[in-house]
Amino acid sequence: MTCPVCHHKQNTPLLTLEDYPVYQHPMVDNSKIPLPHTITLKYLICAQCAHAFQSNYDRDILEKIYSYHYYTPSPDSVGATFRNEFIDFIKQQSAITKHNANILEIGCSSGDVLSALKSLHPQFNYRGIEPNEETAKVARKRGFDISSEFFTQKFVQTFNNKVDLIYSRHVIEHIFDFDDFFNAATQISNNDTLLILETPSLDWATQQTSTAAFHVEHIHVFSERSLVILANRFGWFKDNSTVTTSGNLIVSFSRIDNIQQLPITPKKQKLLQTRNDELVNKMQTICKNKRTIFWGAGSAAIKLMLLSKLTPSYIIDGNPNKKGKFFCGMNLPISYAPDVIKRIIAANEDKDIVMIISSSYYREIEKQLKQLGWKGIIYAPYRNEKKAS
Repeated sequence: MTCPVCHHKQNTPLLTLEDYPVYQHPMVDNSKIPLPHTITLKYLICAQCAHAFQSNYDRDILEKIYSYHYYTPSPDSVGATFRNEFIDFIKQQSAITKHNANILEIGCSSGDVLSALKSLHPQFNYRGIEPNEETAKVARKRGFDISSEFFTQKFVQTFNNKVDLIYSRHVIEHIFDFDDFFNAATQISNNDTLLILETPSLDWATQQTSTAAFHVEHIHVFSERSLVILANRFGWFKDNSTVTTSGNLIVSFSRIDNIQQLPITPKKQKLLQTRNDELVNKMQTICKNKRTIFWGAGSAAIKLMLLSKLTPSYIIDGNPNKKGKFFCGMNLPISYAPDVIKRIIAANEDKDIVMIISSSYYREIEKQLKQLGWKGIIYAPYRNEKKAS
């Protein structure tokens, strides 16, 4: 299989995940979700541009997931660290210089970043595109013009004005057709338009031997090298980049031809499979003969539960909108985290329970556990560790 970024033919196996969940987000009724519910997930890596990608995926299933089974809208407090790091990057780039700029977010979810930017620049024109209707409704209630579609060349034909800042957070790794995506961005851009993309960093993942970025919806995991090579193909050139403390790559691109020396991804790719196997073994060892709770009812939770074959006593989340929902194939309803934690602490049962933080937001969750007075074991598989331990 050729690399989808540079079309190089020398690709080698990177990571295989057996019995991986197809449907990763909780829903009110999961009784009618068709089989299969799990697959074997295989990633290859390109020897030339250091791009990681799935060797096979079902586009039809993924499009339905994005439209109907995606993220539950969350309060502003959830995931604030990730969002703030992105906004700080925008501020540092002086990305918005016009008095009356047009701003577009691709994959705007419930409008958290749009709201944050509008609080900084209320005079600008904001628009979002979000294929998931549930989260799009929340963004509309905040007063934004939101289209429930995928970002394509056909969609941007509806635009009357050029866009000064186009940005997306955790979208490019889901894209099926790079030609359509970048050509659409070019179609609505002017000479000064800035394009900012945020995506999980393969460079960071290999340095930290973290498998958090690899899941069924992520068709791609980009190194900085592969993302810059891809953008260059369509006439977008790197201005600045950073990797956040959370392991996300953010790159700003402009139309100014500025070919830069591309970094090489660290040569630790083979450790990713080892890291995954050791993580599963450690979870099984820590939780042996103990009750467990998974805090974080997102893609990481069902992934970790199925890979480790652990059956928790509770699945909890700090987002009250997930309360009462279910993961596909599971009969255990999600509970609101503070309610469960307070009840367990009051019964003095926390010392006998292992708390698995099944989320990349582990810093925020650890802080909440400390505030609530949790005394039991806490294990955060996605903690920023350089060694599998």
